Amino acid sequence: MRARDVAAGALLVNAIPHTIMGLAGKRCMTPWGGPDSSPTANLAWAGLNVLAGVAALGPRDWRHIGQRAADERLRAVTAGTIAMAAFAAAYELSAAAAAHRRLRADLAPPPPDPA
Repeated sequence: MRARDVAAGALLVNAIPHTIMGLAGKRCMTPWGGPDSSPTANLAWAGLNVLAGVAALGPRDWRHIGQRAADERLRAVTAGTIAMAAFAAAYELSAAAAAHRRLRADLAPPPPDPA
């Protein structure tokens, strides 16, 4: 199992929640801004994750390997996606994540008056 393929799976999965929160205009934790990272920071972090994940995969390499090797690499990518999804789920259920959500809610501007 290639560590680069495992990392690629983890990076590509990590891009999903940051893309969603960034497109929704919401704040979510990134290494750049902590728990109160802006939507722009989330989109930038998601983009970096996608670029790094694709680079780690080396898509051109896949065209020149046999089916057996491609299947083995796909298993490694899948292991990375499962590992990152499990980590994300465990984090979102943690007390630290709840504290980060409370912090973001406290810092958020009030919603506009629907009058």
